Amino acid sequence: MSIGQDQRLAVAAVLDGLGPGPELDAVLEELSAAALSGEDLAAFLRACARQQARVEARTLTAMHHLGRARAGSTERYSGYDEFSGDEVAAVLCWSRSMAARKLGLADDLEVRLPAVGEAVWEGRLDVVRASRLCEWTRDVPDDLARHVAEVLLPVAASLPIGELIDRIEQVVIELDPDWAARREAKARRNGRLILQANPSGTATLSLVDVAATSGLAMRDRVDALAAAVRGLGVLTPIGVLRKEVAERLLDGSLAGLDDRAVAVLLAAEYHAPGDDPGPDDPGPEGPSDGGPDGGPGDGGPSDGGPSDGGPSNGGPSNGGPSDGGPGGSGRPNDRLGGGEPEPEPSQRSGGSDHGDSGEGAGPGQGLLDLPGLLGEPEPFPRLLDGAEPGPGRVRAGVGELRLRLSTALGLDDLPGQVPGYGIVLARHARQLLERHRLGEWRVVCTDDQGRLQHVLLARRRPAHPRARPGPRGSECRAIVELHVPTTLLAALHPADHGRWAALLVELQARLAELPREGGPPAATAADFSRRRPRVEIDRWTRVRDRCCVAPACRRRAQASDLDHTVDHAWGGPSLDWNLGVLDRHHHRAKHHGGWTVHQPAPGLFRWRTRAGIAHTTRPRKILVEPVAPRPASAPRPLPDDGPAWADDDHPDWRARYLRRTGLAELEVTAPAAHPADDPPPF
Repeated sequence: MSIGQDQRLAVAAVLDGLGPGPELDAVLEELSAAALSGEDLAAFLRACARQQARVEARTLTAMHHLGRARAGSTERYSGYDEFSGDEVAAVLCWSRSMAARKLGLADDLEVRLPAVGEAVWEGRLDVVRASRLCEWTRDVPDDLARHVAEVLLPVAASLPIGELIDRIEQVVIELDPDWAARREAKARRNGRLILQANPSGTATLSLVDVAATSGLAMRDRVDALAAAVRGLGVLTPIGVLRKEVAERLLDGSLAGLDDRAVAVLLAAEYHAPGDDPGPDDPGPEGPSDGGPDGGPGDGGPSDGGPSDGGPSNGGPSNGGPSDGGPGGSGRPNDRLGGGEPEPEPSQRSGGSDHGDSGEGAGPGQGLLDLPGLLGEPEPFPRLLDGAEPGPGRVRAGVGELRLRLSTALGLDDLPGQVPGYGIVLARHARQLLERHRLGEWRVVCTDDQGRLQHVLLARRRPAHPRARPGPRGSECRAIVELHVPTTLLAALHPADHGRWAALLVELQARLAELPREGGPPAATAADFSRRRPRVEIDRWTRVRDRCCVAPACRRRAQASDLDHTVDHAWGGPSLDWNLGVLDRHHHRAKHHGGWTVHQPAPGLFRWRTRAGIAHTTRPRKILVEPVAPRPASAPRPLPDDGPAWADDDHPDWRARYLRRTGLAELEVTAPAAHPADDPPPF
């Protein structure tokens, strides 16, 4: 088929209507990307991706047959062996490890998950997503893996890669929660600590297969301490600062100090006398973005929650470009490494937007509040004179937890989610719920289709005999979202749920006062004049959007900005229908990158990129219908993911871990008498 002159007016429609194959290839040969623009260019790219999927599917099929081929015959060996990869490696000049990985993918698409292979052949799924489906179900029994593919194939092509991985883990747990729990327990028994040398001369320390609750607790403690150090005027990029805190906690140099002493000590090292930047060091520059809406006098929201205490004001986030960004060396002290981030509003002198420096601080550093370092002798010297500061105290971090209220009540075992981390088993979610009982609890009510109706801020907590004293929220800034259909919440009998009874009574009483159809908080006159939204509007918008609303972005809402769709400087009100969650990069794309966005309905965003391509992002469901369990007649076998401590003659577990995490490519050799990772005396 060729595109005639009359058809060139509808290039996008022609290309989108063709599946991969010779006809599409002929059309693509006639066109030149340099002669296309806007939607036609987007359709051209989509067509190329479909055709590429067909080519890659054919290539993987060829590898599948070559790995089992017999000389001079079309008969094949029954399966792969250690020499199968040599055939592919020799033809394509690959390493054996790379050939083995590709053969594994080819075998999955041909034998284990043929439906996924068919989707790639038909151009409905790209190889990257297909490989994730194969990789993240590799230790799953074959029948369970095929069920996962059956559930996710209709939507896999529209999901960002990270969200697809989360959905794979979620569906696996929903299909067979007992098997998932046994897999997790076995993996924890095989846990290890690995120190890996890097080519740069640095090292990577990894704790492998710790319990999810323990891993999140370690992260939250490091995040909270890093936030405390950042709040003392330390301008080290937050990612580097987290690393420094974790390193110092583990190397023993902070033994015996409580959290406050740790924060003051690390800040003191950063601000050590004589280490300030010299006159030729320009110091950190203030942000060039005048505000989220690009208008005059718009100071810009922080990356945090309603009280603006998020990552850019000293609170931790999940890393990424906005967490510190590139910068020169310029650090005052070698103990706290890294470049120079943009100073935050809370670190500027007198609330100035220009980074004025204070007395005793380096250029652009801002005023400091360090007891004992700026003329006050106490209490900092006491921390170093041998006095006993008291035992260390585990701080609660600023993590998030999302789970169904029915799971919290023990009515089901559906998995929970920790934004920025992933899916957790139901029992781990309940443990995290207890840990975050002093945080902010949001009860998110939905209609029967899982769409947002109400957001209630819970005042009560389930009774707990070992609850810590003190006012709620004094030590925990975690955010808990309990999801529940409004009809289910109204139907629950509080007396049937023991220590949850008081909370359920409160929620049902408040629910009866709300409109049946639900909706955001009512607008007030002040919402049309004030720049920052009320805390209720902020909370509703972040719950509604779930993550950044830019196309294909999934940065979590609590680590992103709130943007006025119509700039506040141009009269845009601070109401939900004029607000949306944007991460810092896409916020800048809107104001400085030539992207435009409209919000014709609350939560519905229509984008137009600087290339002229239109994208639409729609409100997400709060609750997705869970997959019905598929129990087996007998317990499904657990993956052979490595030996227990008593069986260290097979180092396969290490190779699999390194390949999965991408830390290194390690070719597995024959078992050694003394494995390299377990030298004497172990």
